[in-house]
Amino acid sequence: MSVFRKVGYSKIFRLDDLVSEGKGQTISYGVSYSRSAEIYVYFLDEGEEISEMKAPYQNIILALSGKLHIGSEPPEDISAGEVYIIPEETDVNISATKPVKYASILLPMEGELIKNIDVSTKMAAKEMVEYRPGQVVNLTLVKRDNLNLSVIAIDEGEGLNAHTAPGDAFVVALDGEGEIVIGGKDFRLKEGDSIVMPKGVPHSVKGVTRFKMLLVLVK
Repeated sequence: MSVFRKVGYSKIFRLDDLVSEGKGQTISYGVSYSRSAEIYVYFLDEGEEISEMKAPYQNIILALSGKLHIGSEPPEDISAGEVYIIPEETDVNISATKPVKYASILLPMEGELIKNIDVSTKMAAKEMVEYRPGQVVNLTLVKRDNLNLSVIAIDEGEGLNAHTAPGDAFVVALDGEGEIVIGGKDFRLKEGDSIVMPKGVPHSVKGVTRFKMLLVLVK
């Protein structure tokens, strides 16, 4: 059974559309569940918070809209399109400076997982990897037997030829416009769009313009 069964395969959606909103409320929506990664989308109304959260694993926060306050040391405010990685076993509270939606990618595995970027540091998701003329650039964030997580920058007109993956592949478009072909069907993704490419089905990716995406491959 697909770990992304709630959102389905081969259709474009936006993470911020998955979770509803409510005055004075905190709302969550589970996108996927597996032993290698769990993905949730949250809504926090202005002034609401998730307090004293201490998870035994690393947590990748991607702000989708609004502004989020990370009560860490030092504290950080992150806005739409920015990423912050909370280290494991860290006391932190998360609150909404204004109504906010954000995605949380939890990594319930032991050992040092995140590489090539700093934790506890605010950064723009689309700036984690740079474009290079005529090239496809892959920045690996996590590489384990059952999980690959990376940010990919594709120059205009370049791409990844048709291939199959050993697991379901979840994509979040971070910049530009890309064409993804899954089992012969074309999809155009722009910044903020997501799609799940199913295990074993041929797919390809091409930059219609310069295109960046976050890829979560769950095996």
